[in-house]
Amino acid sequence: MREESKTETGNQQLVEDARTAKSSAAVEAVMAAAGRTDFASRVARTELETGAVLLALENRATPTVSLRGSLRAGSYFEPRARPGLARLVAEMLARGTRRRTKLEIAESLEGAGAELEFSADPFAVNVAGRCLAEDLPAVTGTLAEMLREPSFPADELEKLKQQQIAAVREQQSNTRVRAYEKFSQLVYQPENPFYTHAGERLIESIAATTVEDVRRLYEERYGGRSLILSVVGDVSAEEVGEKFRESFGGFPGPESVEISVTDPEQSQGCREIVVVREKANVDVLLGTCAPLRRDAADYYAARLANSALGESTLSSRLGLQVRDREGLTYGIGSRFRAPSLAAGPWYIAVSVNPSNVERAISSSLAVLQDYVEHGIRPEELADEKSAAVGSFKVSLSTNAGIAEALWNAEFYRLGADFLDRYPRLVEAVTLEEVNAAIRKYFRPEHLTVVIAGDYEAAPPTGPEA
Repeated sequence: MREESKTETGNQQLVEDARTAKSSAAVEAVMAAAGRTDFASRVARTELETGAVLLALENRATPTVSLRGSLRAGSYFEPRARPGLARLVAEMLARGTRRRTKLEIAESLEGAGAELEFSADPFAVNVAGRCLAEDLPAVTGTLAEMLREPSFPADELEKLKQQQIAAVREQQSNTRVRAYEKFSQLVYQPENPFYTHAGERLIESIAATTVEDVRRLYEERYGGRSLILSVVGDVSAEEVGEKFRESFGGFPGPESVEISVTDPEQSQGCREIVVVREKANVDVLLGTCAPLRRDAADYYAARLANSALGESTLSSRLGLQVRDREGLTYGIGSRFRAPSLAAGPWYIAVSVNPSNVERAISSSLAVLQDYVEHGIRPEELADEKSAAVGSFKVSLSTNAGIAEALWNAEFYRLGADFLDRYPRLVEAVTLEEVNAAIRKYFRPEHLTVVIAGDYEAAPPTGPEA
């Protein structure tokens, strides 16, 4: 146990060293010290007849193992009349199987110092776990039991429903949540996976969900057809492969796991206020639906473009102008939200005092318009490339980070050598490509603006008022 603690401390120091490295050569030296090189030749890929895929990588540096997995059973696949069902099903997996109760499973994992967690996003149910290497066979067996033999006890479903309803009610007083909720409703139609249902509608759906609803979605969508599992740590790839076949060989799943989403048309934008009383700050979102998918040819150009604009509150264009020079906020940033198997939104988010709302909006728009008109500067692009490559390499300094990256490469079909190619992919992006992405994805004339908080628009003034 003491040795494991020392290793974790060393990994944290490695991360800090990589973050403070001033050149790509320095970053390379930091990462080489961890032995994280040439991943493609070290990954053992196993694909079962069902379509289930295992990615195993041996890393003898620590006596631990990290797992990352998924299967396609996210909210995209839930009935339109039952928003929230996919998340309920995912979280019910840990609440009892045909062999063991929730408590027995929890005691088994805790006794080994292991963790297994499930979550759901628009397209996938996700699995994350960790354990000591010696406990991996038992943990893999437990994971298979939870995925293949859930019992969905009615009393546990009722408890989970009440917990989720309480969480939704609490979120209704969060101005950032309310701003994004309304923004998504203005930009997307209800059938789009990025549409966020109103809190009242979500509560109504969760409350009405039955065990039969949960079991039906599970039986329709769960199975090895889309299962991906990456395992990284002090393991034998051959032994992990054998256990994977034993655990998931007869777990077929649905015939089709294809996803097809039509991107919405760009609107002219609008402006709405969501009143949330007795809040000191106001959250503002300015954004659009952005036609960026993970497999887009300009994916890296678009991400670098956004990084320079608003990835960091402290060093991006938005942060330097709206936060540092004008002092209008402590927090501002821009992001693409989940550009994956479908095109998610892009937006600028800023938290401000109610008296500074209009100034913050105007300042943010001025920064954006200048960026679209004049583009990124060469030195900015060089800095963002260095930061992207350095951050990626730092993420590969832990078993969990490598497991995540391997899963990501398989899920998006990026290739077995993606971890090795990523720095070259980023470095190959040109100034012209980034500027083209800026003009394509950042459209000031199409922005939808949502203001959430204890705020009311000032009455019009002037001769026409």
